[in-house]
Amino acid sequence: MALRLLERLRALFATERSGDSVWDAIPRWQYDGRHVESGGLTRSEQEDALADVQRQAEARERRNSR
Repeated sequence: MALRLLERLRALFATERSGDSVWDAIPRWQYDGRHVESGGLTRSEQEDALADVQRQAEARERRNSR
């Protein structure tokens, strides 16, 4: 179930990873700096949440594979 959620999230953000997003040109460390007012803070929170979901899914997979 967690992997299905992760795959859906990946598919949702797939277009952004393919170079279609202006955020591809902005280093992550600048999200909270000069780009905070143009959505950098939200972008940072979204990427952190996605990474957290991925870590949780991997941990569950490791537990289930034992």
